Amino acid sequence: MCGIAGQISADPNKIAANYPAYCRMQKSLARRGPDQRGIYLHGHAALIHARLAVVDLENGCQPMVLDQGGEKYILVYNGELYNTPELHAQLAALGHRFVSHSDTEVLLHAFAQWGPD
Repeated sequence: MCGIAGQISADPNKIAANYPAYCRMQKSLARRGPDQRGIYLHGHAALIHARLAVVDLENGCQPMVLDQGGEKYILVYNGELYNTPELHAQLAALGHRFVSHSDTEVLLHAFAQWGPD
């Protein structure tokens, strides 16, 4: 199972200043996800992820970022989509382009397309 951590702050300066703490958080999550690690800082938020690679061992790095239509979507995820091929096909038919075979990327595109529902 992957490891996920993060912080939201009203003061974006605190996010940048806490980077050493995020590195320690990430290190403490290493046993949860030994395959890949990532930190994403933006404005008022920090996302930390340690990945246990099960699907798409090379291209499923997280936090995963998608820039689409002037919007930026960022996702950390631990789970499994059971209808990944079907969702991938639907999204590709709608014009989405994928760079991996990761269910995380499919989920990110699905959220960008259809929102949280």
